[in-house]
Amino acid sequence: MITARLQAIMDMVDTSSVADIGTDHAYIPIKLAQENRINKAVASDKNNGPIEIARGNVKKYGLEKIIELRCADGLSAIEAGETDTIIIAGMGGNLIGDILERDLNKAKKSKLILQPMNAQYELRKRLLQMGFKIIRENLAKEGFKIYNIIMAEEGFDDSKKEEAEFHIPQELLEHKLAGALIEKKKREFTKIYLGLKNSQEKNQEDERIINYCEYMLLKIGDMEKIYKENNGNK
Repeated sequence: MITARLQAIMDMVDTSSVADIGTDHAYIPIKLAQENRINKAVASDKNNGPIEIARGNVKKYGLEKIIELRCADGLSAIEAGETDTIIIAGMGGNLIGDILERDLNKAKKSKLILQPMNAQYELRKRLLQMGFKIIRENLAKEGFKIYNIIMAEEGFDDSKKEEAEFHIPQELLEHKLAGALIEKKKREFTKIYLGLKNSQEKNQEDERIINYCEYMLLKIGDMEKIYKENNGNK
């Protein structure tokens, strides 16, 4: 039931109440409650089907007094400050950003744990633009897939981040899965670079992207050196 991705999300929870937005089968709040790590959870989904499955799971484990299920879209499922942590996982990064922006006041009343399936770069930038600071990051690996988990809260980030850090945050270079993340990002930029570089017809935007990919591959190479130095060149 609890995959490496879900476990990595749970590892970030450090409060006694959570809202799991887009909960699907409510696996995260159920496991947190079973481990006595929370005393209150709101598990929501915009579709009634997953909510009914989640309801059966909650009842199966006798957790009805701890986990409340609500059929609602995004943060409309909760009141501002109702839970100390809001979890939004398993969605695209741009969709997560849209959900937060629609109810920004609610989002800023709680700590956020976000697990974007894509557009991690865009979500990190958007969080800063919306008035959040990123306080922790985590990684999980399932098969060949690497997942990013981002913890954020209301605040101002005055650090001068380089462009590459929105793709691979410096703190993740200490993570045991950093090597896999670096390889993933190298593959992504190399694929885009070669696709455009080998194109017979290039416009001005293509040239800009080619230059950007060259720059990012150079910066990721620098990060890889740091990672290898920290890990004995493994």
